[in-house]
Order: sequence, then structure tokens, then C-alpha cells
Amino acid sequence: MRLSALFKAALLSLTLSACVAPLLAMGPGQLMWALLKPMVGLDPNTTNLFEQPVIKTRMTSLLGPHYDTTVSLLRTAGELQQEGPLFYLVSRAAQQPGADKAGLVWNADSNQMSVLLSADDQTRVFTESHTGKAAVWPEAMQGWLTESARQPAQPLGGALLAPPAAADMAPAVASPLQSELNATRAQLQQAQARLKALESQQASAPKPKKEPEQPKALSPEQKEAAMEAMLNE
Repeated sequence: MRLSALFKAALLSLTLSACVAPLLAMGPGQLMWALLKPMVGLDPNTTNLFEQPVIKTRMTSLLGPHYDTTVSLLRTAGELQQEGPLFYLVSRAAQQPGADKAGLVWNADSNQMSVLLSADDQTRVFTESHTGKAAVWPEAMQGWLTESARQPAQPLGGALLAPPAAADMAPAVASPLQSELNATRAQLQQAQARLKALESQQASAPKPKKEPEQPKALSPEQKEAAMEAMLNE
């Protein structure tokens, strides 16, 4: 099995050497695909994955001072894996709670490289921003984000941090709601003040005079009776 892997690696190296000119004519995404696709299932150390210029340059730019720690952890990965458009490496201790671990992902759909690094009791998220999209993680790494939600995030230069804990997010969420509630209360108080002012104006306004009632017209019988009464006086 070991010899088979070495043979595949040697064959891959020869193939890449013979295809240098065509590879140079490819775009960045096509070049990454051509490089990573044949390495799926192989040990990244045997294939010298981390020494490939297109990989090393992007990882160095992405990780900055965390490059050495990340690569050291990724060298323990058994093989390069693929899940749909995602090509990824996961360090060997990834399933051990509390252990330092790292994961590298390249998304073939967006040509985006991302890294999860869990070390020194902190989980950091690094992702290339040229796509303007959030990183997509394989199933094997999605649980890391749940773990990082329980840890306080620390600012890092050029790195996107893992989401903060729910308790840390509460003040940021509550503040806009509290402001909106205060504004609603102020509007209600203003409306109540206007209503009281209108009631006061209505109470102090002079009441309209009551018009005298017009005498009702007499019926013929009433007229006749009134005439007789006048004659009898």
C-alpha cells in the first residue's frame, strides 16, 4: 500500500513536470483544479502539496503569522479529500476535543481558499475575500464552528473570526431593539400630550348660545278656542 502511494506520487510529479506549459496557460481556478484533483486520496506530504507555489503563496498571504502553525497541523492529515466542489485537508487530531487542529478548504466553484485553525484555546477563521462570499465548509469541519461559538473571539489582523458566543451577541442585538422601543414610547407620550391639550381647549371654549325655541303654529281648533276666550273676557 505504501509503495502504491509512492508510485502514484512519483507518477503525479512526472505528469506535472511534463505539463508545465499547459498549466501556465490556465486561469487560477483551472490551475488549482488541475493540481488538486489528481492528489485526492493521497498523503499531502508525499505529494509535496504544501511546497507547490500556487498553494504556498495563497496560504502564506491568507494566514500571515499563523502559517507555520497551520501547516504543521495539516501535515498530520492522512489524505486530501473531496466533497462536491470542496477539496480539503483535516489534521489527524480533528476529532479529539480540546486538541489543536487545522483544516484547509479550497472551493472549486468560487476559487476560494479558507482555513479553520483551532489552537491556544481559540478557533480562528481565515478566508479569501476576493469572491465576496462566505466560506463553505465540508461536513467534517462544520462542528468546529459550533465549538468556536462557545469561545470569545479575539481580533486578528486580516482574519475573519469565528462567530462570538450568544451571550456576547446579546447586547449588540438588544441595543437596536431598545432604541426602537424608546422611540416608540416617546411618540406615544407626544400623542398623549397633544390629546390632553385638545381636551383642555375644548373644555375652555365658550359654549354656543341656545337659540330660542320658535312658537309652534296653532291648529284651527286652537285658534277658535282662543278667539272665544278673548270675546268672553
